[in-house]
Amino acid sequence: SQSYPYPFMTVDAEKAAARKYDYIIVGGGTAGCPLAATLSQNYSVLVLERGGSPYGNPEIESGEYFGKPLKETNNYTSIAQGFLTEDGVQLDRARVLGGGTALNAGFYSRASSAYVQSMGWEEKLVNESYQWVEKTNAFEPDRLSRWSSALKDALLEVGVVPDNGFTVDHVEGTKISASTFDNNGTRHTAADLLKHANPQNIVVLLNATASRILFNSTSGNLKASGVEFMNSVDEKSYQVLTEESSCCSEVILSAGSIGSPQLLLLSGIGPSQHLKQFNIPLLSNKPSVGQGLQDSPRATIVLQSPIPLNVSSIQVVGILNNSQHYIFSSSFVQPVPSSNGSASFNEYGGVVFVKIAFPSSRGNLSLLSRDPRDNPSVRYNYYSDPQDLQKCVQGLKVIANLCGTASMMNFAYNGKSSGTGGLRYIGPPLPNDKSNDAAMGKFCRDNLNTMWHFHGGCHIGSVVDKRYRVKGIDGLRVVDGSTFKDGPGTNPQATTLMLGRYAGMKILQERATSG
Repeated sequence: SQSYPYPFMTVDAEKAAARKYDYIIVGGGTAGCPLAATLSQNYSVLVLERGGSPYGNPEIESGEYFGKPLKETNNYTSIAQGFLTEDGVQLDRARVLGGGTALNAGFYSRASSAYVQSMGWEEKLVNESYQWVEKTNAFEPDRLSRWSSALKDALLEVGVVPDNGFTVDHVEGTKISASTFDNNGTRHTAADLLKHANPQNIVVLLNATASRILFNSTSGNLKASGVEFMNSVDEKSYQVLTEESSCCSEVILSAGSIGSPQLLLLSGIGPSQHLKQFNIPLLSNKPSVGQGLQDSPRATIVLQSPIPLNVSSIQVVGILNNSQHYIFSSSFVQPVPSSNGSASFNEYGGVVFVKIAFPSSRGNLSLLSRDPRDNPSVRYNYYSDPQDLQKCVQGLKVIANLCGTASMMNFAYNGKSSGTGGLRYIGPPLPNDKSNDAAMGKFCRDNLNTMWHFHGGCHIGSVVDKRYRVKGIDGLRVVDGSTFKDGPGTNPQATTLMLGRYAGMKILQERATSG
């Protein structure tokens, strides 16, 4: 079931497409929602969201169902759209208002000031934008779960210091971070930021899948003038236009690292040879569209717990080795059926994983069809750069050390184990000889997993300029994680939420000064 808490949320495509807008934003996700709320202060905004509402759906709103939508995917309607990369890794894209913030583990942490500087952002506006997001969407945990608490002590024991307590800031050492789950276990998605929108100026159209950007070239230069979209339910096609009487009306893509490059390609903006294969008329030859994709690999161990644990998402992080490694943990409960078929007992498990924060390996994305609902072909080339594998091995050694700490001994099965010092693994154990880099590297490759922190495809510098405008085309921007050449290291949701607000504020400032 879905509810519609905002009067401007609608599924009436006919009505939404019957008028013109100053800004049409494709994608009501992590960046699109704060961007739309901000621009609506002064201008008319339409958000085209291919999914439905996150409200009224316990699988999204309640922390105890975390991860469930990722297990229930189909091609066209599920709130997570699964895709298998050419590397053989299973990933998901969000298909719901709120985007990835409606599906993720909730971990909220700001980027480092070094990252902010590398992006050329204004630090003051960045901090104001983070604060604007955090007022409604980030919460300090009122208590740590038993598993998080043990991991925190273990990290300090192996020298991941100092103990930074609770902070949303990026700091080396061990810290407790904020969560987008509040202390009642309720998730707050990017859609919550729409409460800041001017309700007179905004329409959020659900079940609207963009199929291509519309252009006119009356001024001699290509200018985005609207979007063609299809109703995700009855597949009827519509066109909606920007306000041509306005000097500065724009189409802004916030469809994410898969959706934004895919829509540019479907619209005739991309590598000419590739578009030719699909008989897509070339409007602008841009070889960099869909290139330079990245995803951070992670290596994971899962331990069975002899003592009860509750379901908890990520609360604690250890940041070490010059911010190259992030160590996280979570815990789960799963009913184990007895031999006669009834669920006889709960199995408690704790997960410890290391994220390789700044990988050097890069991949790319290309179309498989002209249907905007289909996934493109995506390849990340995990571990193609040997440095990344070396970083994984270093990270695994830290996890091995954590397993040997006094803090983890509460989870030992005395003497009955497949693990280190009485710890019992669920799934693949770490190699016995932790100093054997080849064996540790093989573990990294054989158990390759993801953080779902993929980005790139419309990089600043090659596809868009520093103001997020698509180069050589008027009235078209991209504002989302596809513009990140490198991710922020930490979980990117805080920074992508911030970017939506930041880019919106910059556009309002531009227009105030240009008259």
